[in-house]
Amino acid sequence: MGSPLADARKAYQFKEAFMSKRIDFYTIMEKCKDFGKKKIRDIMSRDVITVKEDGQFLEFAADIEMYDYLSFPVIDEDNELVGIISQTDLLKLILFHGSTRNRLLVEKCFMGIPSIRSIMSLHPITLSPDDIVDEAAYLMFEHKIQSIPVVENKRVVGIVGKIDMIGRILSMMGL
Repeated sequence: MGSPLADARKAYQFKEAFMSKRIDFYTIMEKCKDFGKKKIRDIMSRDVITVKEDGQFLEFAADIEMYDYLSFPVIDEDNELVGIISQTDLLKLILFHGSTRNRLLVEKCFMGIPSIRSIMSLHPITLSPDDIVDEAAYLMFEHKIQSIPVVENKRVVGIVGKIDMIGRILSMMGL
């Protein structure tokens, strides 16, 4: 334990360091306000990995392993968005069938049953390239989702995820 004077100096130095960070925090918050007004087209990922609705479970499992994404837009034969499939959908499928029936489920999956169509979530939440980041963040928070397909004329033109937004914010912070 130091002297009262040394402790007072340390406390003052800590307060000064905190106050300087606080100023940076307010600057960052202002930048985040500006970021929230950006168009989705400015931050979305354009290289989107999609899954065909008539695809099989094994294809989806391979995509999860290969790309390490949490969700994939599902498209039909006309390349129009018809759903979304996520790791959560897969987990719900397994949990729905219960642990005593998991072996049967796995066997059926590897035989090509179920299809992507039978697992996917219909009517996914989507964004337009002209929507703003604030809207995307609100939808992700409100619906507890990690990413949202960006759609134009029923076709997937991009995807935006929490990780994209967090990366941009950290970059603005110089991290």
